[in-house]
Amino acid sequence: MGEDLLSFIEHGFQDNQSLSDLKKQLMEKGFLEDEIDTEIERFAARVHSDKALSSKKLSKLFALKEIFDRIGYGFVSNPFINILFLHSGASYFFIAFVNGLKMILSLFLSSYFKEFSKVHYIGKKLIKRGGVIFGFSFLLMAVGRMVKNPLIFAFAILIGCAAVVTHGEFYLRFLRENLSDKNRGFFLTKVAYFGILITALSLLISGFVMDFFPSSGSFKINLFGKSIAVYGYLICFEITAFVFIISSYVLSFIKENIVVSKTRVFSFFGEFFSRAKLHMGVFLNNKIVLLLALTSAISGILQVLGTSFYGIFIYEFFKTSFLGGFLNVSFVFVIAVLVSFLGPLVTRKLKDYIGVSPMLVFGTLLSAMLPLALVYNRSIAVVCAASALSILGGSIVGVGQSLFTRKLLFEEERRIYFSFLGFVTALPLLILVPFGSYLVGAVGLTTFFKILIFATCFIVAPLYFLMVILYERTLHQKI
Repeated sequence: MGEDLLSFIEHGFQDNQSLSDLKKQLMEKGFLEDEIDTEIERFAARVHSDKALSSKKLSKLFALKEIFDRIGYGFVSNPFINILFLHSGASYFFIAFVNGLKMILSLFLSSYFKEFSKVHYIGKKLIKRGGVIFGFSFLLMAVGRMVKNPLIFAFAILIGCAAVVTHGEFYLRFLRENLSDKNRGFFLTKVAYFGILITALSLLISGFVMDFFPSSGSFKINLFGKSIAVYGYLICFEITAFVFIISSYVLSFIKENIVVSKTRVFSFFGEFFSRAKLHMGVFLNNKIVLLLALTSAISGILQVLGTSFYGIFIYEFFKTSFLGGFLNVSFVFVIAVLVSFLGPLVTRKLKDYIGVSPMLVFGTLLSAMLPLALVYNRSIAVVCAASALSILGGSIVGVGQSLFTRKLLFEEERRIYFSFLGFVTALPLLILVPFGSYLVGAVGLTTFFKILIFATCFIVAPLYFLMVILYERTLHQKI
């Protein structure tokens, strides 16, 4: 009798019957009210326990994926990729040009996927595919480095960029929809901090491996009577590919509760451009918003061109001193990564003491510290401090832009602005990227860093200052 009652209760809850209707039906079948209440309480306790176990399992799976991702991002970080890109035979012009194209592709795809995800749900299949392709792109980079073919290396960088944007845009949404904040466990709630530590440690290990097994092939092992060279970069690329592929495989164990759209991702192009055309007025009809987008584009290309060569310059200049080679690069950027812990605290303090507007100018000036040190004070200690300040400056600018946009635009306008900012800023970059790439190739790194300092301090910072003045004047006129 108890088993029959429990079966009726299970079916009732599966059919989404209300509790009063279910009890009424069961009493009509001859079950006693006390017996019904007892079984309902037992069933509810079991469901709650099952949900708790399910959430705990999901939290562990997502935590495992995050650990693999952070190891991957640390093992072959962007500075290392650019150094190895140079070693594959690429010129400064080609390195800058490919990194610029990577930025344009990333901005465009980010805007595109933001709009696509508003009308279609994308399941884990596409997220997994993006992660796997991203992993394999590192193997292709390794091939490009081994055969010294910069075209193969560049193709791998762009394929990897498209894959990681696809994975990143949809993965965060997938995480939110499958695991609520309260069920994420200690690691996931603190993943920003743990992730930084994991990435920093991976970066140091990677630098050590690349230096210990140099690309000259001088380290050899005897295998089956043959002397075989061991390359550190190949080991690191393979580890990175492996962890990203395994990270994507972890998603196979997570059950989807939503019916996935059969719509093909790139069938949305026509609708995306129609939406972009429809909403372009948010940018074109407000000169402050247009200036903010243009300033973001200029500042973005300066940052991309700078980060493309900071690691290369540090590697070349310090390779015979301090820790040597890749480990020097690891050390400098690990210090910067660890200092980024302070980013949120510093930005909150600055907001309280100096306000949003000066934050933009101050953060921009701080971001010029690293090229300033690389040109005028090439001490490893100064370069480490300057790298940390530059990272901090970039964080301040990012928060300042977000806060300023919140003051400048209404909620719906903000939604449109952030959805299409990538698309809008990608347009001027089509001109800025070739010009900046030519400049790097023509003048060399030291002179280029001087130009970078000048552009940051005397173009980007004044543009932010002008934007704030226009905003304050507009407010005054309204009053």
